[in-house]
Amino acid sequence: MKILAIFLALSLGLLSLACQQSNELLDDKPAIKAISFVGIPPQNVRFDAPNARITVHLPALLPAGLQPIFELTDDTRVVDGVRADETIDLTAFCACSSSGEPKKITLRVGNQKTTAVYELNVMASGPLKAQTSRDQFTFSRKTKRLQLSLPVENLYSNPAVNMLLFTNLATGAVTRISADGACLNSCSSAAPNQLLFSLGSPIERELLPGTYGITLNGLSFPQRLRVTD
Repeated sequence: MKILAIFLALSLGLLSLACQQSNELLDDKPAIKAISFVGIPPQNVRFDAPNARITVHLPALLPAGLQPIFELTDDTRVVDGVRADETIDLTAFCACSSSGEPKKITLRVGNQKTTAVYELNVMASGPLKAQTSRDQFTFSRKTKRLQLSLPVENLYSNPAVNMLLFTNLATGAVTRISADGACLNSCSSAAPNQLLFSLGSPIERELLPGTYGITLNGLSFPQRLRVTD
């Protein structure tokens, strides 16, 4: 019995030492302990620490950008994935891409020894939707470049626009603008909730002088486009 007791004591001691060393190694690794986002309810953020995955359900409008608040392990700092203004660049989820690659954002945290990588995914609260704005755009055909900035809800829903419809409000004639199936839309971190289009020549030949309504992907926008010579 005495030998068995000594054996059990040694086993427990070794197990305790192994656990302590394992915890020390774990504590030595850089990691995100918790994460939240300014203006985003906690229930809209899912942090899967074992799989290094963060999922955020975004509101319909995100006027201030997506700003994370990190709780990190000791001596850990954010290495990559957050811009100088402390927000995360979401253009991966609003700029059109025909590559077929799944869209994601990578966050890296690190200490003096190593780094850890986390995958950030965002989910829109609904489909793309036009904002109720009565702004009017003006396009001079002399410039040969039409810039459109359409305010929308749920911009970060991976929109893909390959055709724009311009309806002449006086005649009802519809002009269709496409690029052989290629994406037309883009976006910018400097313009949250704005679906951007930059259309070059021969746009000046396609659109005659007049006032037009704008439609894309079945959405009709309240904004009007005034075309001049």
